Amino acid sequence: MKKTALRKILYAVAFVLLTAVLLVAARFLLVDDVHSYSRVMLQELYAQAGQIDTLFLGSSHCYRSVDPAEVDETLGTHSFNAGSSQQLPDGSYYMLQEAASQNPLKTVYLEMFYTGYNQSASSDIPMACYLLTDHMQWNSPQRYRYLWEMGGMAAFADLLLPARHGMVVPGDMPALWKAKLTDGYELGNYAYVTYPEEGEAYRGNGFVYTEGTAQDGYATLLNVDPEEPLSVFGQTYLEKIAEYCEENGIRLVLFTAPLPSAYVSNTAQYQAYVDAVSAFAREHDTVYWDFSLYRDPRTMDLGGGDFSDAHHLNGIGAEKFTAVLCDVIARDAAGEDVSSLFCDTVEDKLENHADNTIFMADAYIHS
Repeated sequence: MKKTALRKILYAVAFVLLTAVLLVAARFLLVDDVHSYSRVMLQELYAQAGQIDTLFLGSSHCYRSVDPAEVDETLGTHSFNAGSSQQLPDGSYYMLQEAASQNPLKTVYLEMFYTGYNQSASSDIPMACYLLTDHMQWNSPQRYRYLWEMGGMAAFADLLLPARHGMVVPGDMPALWKAKLTDGYELGNYAYVTYPEEGEAYRGNGFVYTEGTAQDGYATLLNVDPEEPLSVFGQTYLEKIAEYCEENGIRLVLFTAPLPSAYVSNTAQYQAYVDAVSAFAREHDTVYWDFSLYRDPRTMDLGGGDFSDAHHLNGIGAEKFTAVLCDVIARDAAGEDVSSLFCDTVEDKLENHADNTIFMADAYIHS
């Protein structure tokens, strides 16, 4: 009887070990995390534990728009850009907690490209979650909370077998395996996240430099619903972010990276979104800076040549914007009321302070 019980235990242990080995092998053979911006970003975030005092959060409009190297040189901070592709409000919330658990954060700048705050649920874009949780540390509570809230047990299945959502192209497998066995995960090695043909390159501390200019006009991705400019999902996690910062003595600043004036013009009811976020900022004793409504386009000097597509800055535009952002931060820190630097309305911006995209022939393409 005892031998039978022992045999069953040994079989169970063997099964668990074999399953673990197969999962590890499948991840090595089938999953390409070498060429992942978010993998490199999180690797650097963990490597700088205890040093970061300034954190930028948000979607691709964050990591393609703000260069921490320029921020630190100008302001004397130790900043980090923890943006990720399609990062939704819940992703920003859990990345905030992840960074704050290891660093003495003083200020968080939350980039608020409006589409993410109009989603109905995190499960609408599961890859936004996996891009972060696939590369978070195994002992991170945020990793498992985020997964559970996004997708429940199905999300944990993806954690165990990430090939379900990220399988490498068969023809690329030999090169991938070689990279994994050599320098693919080497800290500071950006060779595998540099794409000359696509005009993109990871530049460190979360920043991605993009080349090229918009070729297909400035049609909007999404019009704003004036009845619900912030979705329940967006509002809920924005509240959680604000509460977390308040409880932990972290200053929260809300901002939107500049969009082309033509894009803003083509986005119906964008004013409703600006009004909703501005009201939230007032309620939580903070500020909202929408650089799409920056008053003096000559100071920021952005135009059609500074956007890689209809709504993302390219690298040249990002460097221009980062300089202006630093100036606004410094003036705000000195006690100046910087609200006068921004137009109160979309109408004022487009009529009196628009960039040159508004005059381009394809600026009037409507979705």
